[in-house]
Amino acid sequence: MRMFAKNAGVNITYPAGSTVFNKGDPGSCMYVVQSGVIEMLIGNKVVEVCGPNEAIGFMSMIDEAPRSSTAQVREAAELSIIDPRKFRFMVDEVPNFAHYIMGAMARRIRGMSNAM
Repeated sequence: MRMFAKNAGVNITYPAGSTVFNKGDPGSCMYVVQSGVIEMLIGNKVVEVCGPNEAIGFMSMIDEAPRSSTAQVREAAELSIIDPRKFRFMVDEVPNFAHYIMGAMARRIRGMSNAM
């Protein structure tokens, strides 16, 4: 998945301490972490820590709602951007992608439940 994402979209590097997106921002894409560490925060609570080969921002690709958390870069990171068109293609054409996204959603929901 990581290699497909790296070749499918634009790749951006973020320095440690930077923000990828904030809670409430419009969700126009998702990201796949190529390297580094991203913390997903709700308020000041870390609900999930994401590393290489993990997706962030995918919930907005599913329901088109604003971001439900803030993505803060803990360790310098390279992220691949997946736009809505590529997301739909991957759901339709990459056999394990939907299962991958469902697993990521389950982890995120469990993380939110534990943080609250």
